[in-house]
Amino acid sequence: MVKRLLDRVGWTREADLANARLLEPGAGDGEFLIEAVRRLVASFIRYGLRLDIKSLRDRVLAYELASAEANKARSRIIAEMKDLGVHHITAKACARAWVRADDFLLAELPHPGFTHIVGNPPYIRWSKLPKAMLKTYAEKLPGTIARGDLYLPFLHRSFEHLAVDGRCAFVCSDRWRYTVYAKEFRKKWLASMHIETESAGEPAEAFVRDVYVHPEILTARHRKFSKPQITRRKRGGKTLAELGCSIRVGPALGVTPAFVLEPHENHVEPHLLHPWVDTSEVSAGRVDWSGRHVISPYDETGALIDLKQHPLFEAHIRKFEERLRARYIVRNGGAWYRTIDKVKAVDWSPPKLLIPEVAKTPRVAIDRSGAIPSHGLYCVFSHEAEIEDIYDRLRDGKLAKALAPIAPKVKGQYTRCYRRFLEMITI
Repeated sequence: MVKRLLDRVGWTREADLANARLLEPGAGDGEFLIEAVRRLVASFIRYGLRLDIKSLRDRVLAYELASAEANKARSRIIAEMKDLGVHHITAKACARAWVRADDFLLAELPHPGFTHIVGNPPYIRWSKLPKAMLKTYAEKLPGTIARGDLYLPFLHRSFEHLAVDGRCAFVCSDRWRYTVYAKEFRKKWLASMHIETESAGEPAEAFVRDVYVHPEILTARHRKFSKPQITRRKRGGKTLAELGCSIRVGPALGVTPAFVLEPHENHVEPHLLHPWVDTSEVSAGRVDWSGRHVISPYDETGALIDLKQHPLFEAHIRKFEERLRARYIVRNGGAWYRTIDKVKAVDWSPPKLLIPEVAKTPRVAIDRSGAIPSHGLYCVFSHEAEIEDIYDRLRDGKLAKALAPIAPKVKGQYTRCYRRFLEMITI
């Protein structure tokens, strides 16, 4: 993976790297740096350049917050350069100059622009950062990027320090492409950066340790000139929002088997059960309900029910208690038997369109049964126009056609039909 990213940005043995500048924002113990150094030394030898500190000092800069990891990276660089024939004094001087034990997001970078940037930014939910770090970042970083996930400000700051026509490549999550918290990031950079993405393969192929993320390779080039993006609307067309539609995703449950009953299961109080559909039951033009029900542990006012007054539900939910208590929402003070989002039948009873959030070919069906959708389904409600009229404008492949220039593709060429993309559809 390291070699793949360095190839993508053009940091190769064959390239003339005499005036190149490589930045690694989160170096760890030096996985990227070691391969980058091998290529740098090979390039200098190839072009007859001197391997001294004066020539090499400005070629590489790396940041690592953990001092112990930064020291490991320096030691590895020294050993590698000595093996490559570089004088030990030069190797030590380069290691000291290249690796800084500092926070990349807060550091004052010495160069106006880097020609090459590579790395694996940290992927940590913003809410999981230590409180002191959160406070510092909130004070020092722009509010538009200090949110969501930590990798976002790493991408933002890297783009800020990428030279014109420079290239960067990262292994990172693809969530920046569609999440609300990355809206301002997209607005700022998509017009001036040429960005390409591709699957990085399974996590086991990209990382040394097991991780819970599906990575992609993001490659970006800083354009010399940029033109503002112009979205042309068809004459007379309106977006779904302008047509008075509201779009909501189905409620998140937390541990689906605890709250969804199969058709043959009837061991919970009937008044707590409501029809439930997921993406597998939504085809183009129809809903094939399999007979499953979702349990709603809430009364008509939205208050959580009393377990002791619902002995059948209590007997059922106790089987999943350990898994339910392990959820973040419970550790944060929520009742252990609640769903993540409130499940209220009245919220989903009007006629609605059902659209799977990820689909090989985007599809839509109309539902008049009042079924509660899974968290993998988006629902379109129409408060002004007839829902049947909206459906007619999106059926028979028209939804896929409308989303094609808007929604991103993910691994396997699946389309993300998220709310913000659906709201942009003009019909």
